Amino acid sequence: MAPKQQPPQAPFSKDERVLCFHMDMLYEAKILDVQPGENGEGWQYKIHYKGWKSSWDDWVPQDRVRKFTDENKELAAQLRAQSNSLKAAKQPAKKATGRGAAGSDMSSARGSEERTAAGATTQSTRAPRRARDFDLEHARPSYCLRARNLERR
Repeated sequence: MAPKQQPPQAPFSKDERVLCFHMDMLYEAKILDVQPGENGEGWQYKIHYKGWKSSWDDWVPQDRVRKFTDENKELAAQLRAQSNSLKAAKQPAKKATGRGAAGSDMSSARGSEERTAAGATTQSTRAPRRARDFDLEHARPSYCLRARNLERR
C-alpha cells in the first residue's frame, strides 16, 4: 500500500504578516485564514489590511500576496510615491490668494454660471428660476372659506 500523499503546504500561513495588493497599491496586511483555491489551483487568503476596518477584509488569490520583506516594503513605498505624484499632476495648480486677476472670488461656484478664462461670467443656457407668486401662496382654498362662512351663520 502506497503512503498517503500530503497536500502541498501553502506559501503563507495564518496570522502571518504580509503585503497585499489592493488595486495598484501594496498594503501591510495579516492573513486571517487560508483555504485551497478554486479548482485546486493555488491558495486563497482572507486578508485584514492593517489600519483598516474589518469591513475591508477580503479573500484574495495567492498572486496578490507578497512576503513582508525589505525589498517588498520598498516596492510598496515606490508605488505610494508614484500614486502621489500622479494625483498631484492631475490637480490644477492653486493660486496663492484664491482670487482672480480682477479681484473677484473665483473659488466659489455661483449657481450654474460658467466662468471664462478672463474671469468674466456668462449666464448658462438654463432658464431663470420662476418667481414666487405670493398672492397664490397666501390665498385660502375655497373649502376653508366655505367652512368659515358656515361658522358665521
